[in-house]
Amino acid sequence: MTFASTQLGRRLLGICVLALAALPAISFGQSGAAAVKIGYLGNMTGRQAASFGIPFKNGLDLALADIAASGVLSNAKASIDVQVLDTNSEVTKAVTAFNQFARQKLPIVISDSSSPIGQAVAPLTNDAKIVFLSGSGSVLENKGGFAFRFTDLDTPTGSVGKYLVEKGAKRIGVVVATDLPSFPTLAAATIAGLPTAYVTTQNITSKDTNFAAMLTNLKDAKIDALVLSVLPEQAGNIIQQMSQTGGFTNVLLAGTLATSLQTYTIAGKSATGLVFPQVWAPGGAKSAAFEAAYKKKYASSPTAYGAMGYQIGWIVAAAILEAQKSGKGLDGDALRVAIPAASNSELVKKNGIFEMSLSAKGEATSPGALATFAENGDIVRATK
Repeated sequence: MTFASTQLGRRLLGICVLALAALPAISFGQSGAAAVKIGYLGNMTGRQAASFGIPFKNGLDLALADIAASGVLSNAKASIDVQVLDTNSEVTKAVTAFNQFARQKLPIVISDSSSPIGQAVAPLTNDAKIVFLSGSGSVLENKGGFAFRFTDLDTPTGSVGKYLVEKGAKRIGVVVATDLPSFPTLAAATIAGLPTAYVTTQNITSKDTNFAAMLTNLKDAKIDALVLSVLPEQAGNIIQQMSQTGGFTNVLLAGTLATSLQTYTIAGKSATGLVFPQVWAPGGAKSAAFEAAYKKKYASSPTAYGAMGYQIGWIVAAAILEAQKSGKGLDGDALRVAIPAASNSELVKKNGIFEMSLSAKGEATSPGALATFAENGDIVRATK
């Protein structure tokens, strides 16, 4: 073998290695089935674990089990392999985790919630041409069309204001955690159902824990209803301190889309009567089997984020089937094109548990449900 032929061989080998590195993370087993590797940026620890990350992962796991049991993907010679990286509810760790997924050329990455994480990761997913399914409450940069936000704020949240007005509220105040971008958006969305603006707006940060001065301001404003556009644990602390302070006996309480069991855990029975919009709430006709399976496996009632994890699992499965039908492969670009049709597919309509449509622009539409806390702390539907 000559020197020239050896060099040529090395070059050809190098080209082959680069080409393989550029392939999406799809492996093929002995049966020829395509295992599509999905990345999950999970808030499994940190401040957002209990409310968002853990419930979402629970729901996603249930969906994957049901998808496998249904045989719908195995019949199409495909499967889903989810890799989980913990963000610790921090933006920098989420970005680092996404970069790990990007190096593997994963075609889809999922993030359960957190607007700051979604806003930081979305530009990266568009650059990498990786589908991003995010629970961000705030709008995401989406120049390439790869970022899908599966939380519809406006539709469910607008119903809160309408509910308060129907209950006779005339002087409505709001508390907003202004350092987290989704909460001012949620507060603004509530106004859509109000005939007038808030009589008082109290701005806080997500790290505040002492609300004595703020509660004095709310009393001075003579509010008859209060909207809490804050983190779940803060909502619990505010309700608890309102109860301890006194003077708020006849004040109607409303939360925003981020309300979770943490609120009740902190505030106890003082949180009963609090209403809040969710993309899903227990008691729907389509979700009885899901609720039973969730309670059996996790010994707790599912929340909206558990339901979203379940719904997203089925949408991913449907997107894989849609992309296969197109004959364009299972890379990020093919799955990006498939996501909108998948969200409205017969497969999702049959197996999903609530209505959620994803557009080609990456926006979600969902009617949602108005929820409240039962006496035992379970989240239940406030209206039928």
